[in-house]
Amino acid sequence: MALEHKLLVVNLDEELAEKVTQSAMNQVFIHDSAVTFIWTTALYRMKWRYGERSYRYIHLDAGHVGQNLYLADKAVDAGVCAIGAFDDDALNSLLGLDGHEHFVVYLATVGKL
Repeated sequence: MALEHKLLVVNLDEELAEKVTQSAMNQVFIHDSAVTFIWTTALYRMKWRYGERSYRYIHLDAGHVGQNLYLADKAVDAGVCAIGAFDDDALNSLLGLDGHEHFVVYLATVGKL
């Protein structure tokens, strides 16, 4: 249950950037980015209300959040690349997610040239 608005440290592995890159089909710009956002979902938070339509709404919401990241980055003259190509099992495992009730939905890298 979310009781506070804060970030949660999941993994401080020194090779995390390399492992995320490998999990995302070796797209090297991921490793070289300033930051990579990884959006996850806890399915029960949507499923209790929306049932089977939950998956649709989860992905729509991820797209909306991604769009807002693009808009915010434009304001600071940065670049974004949203990423949908990743190995679900590898990335879920890397983050300690079960892949069924809690799983990765979307990624995006941010940086400047």
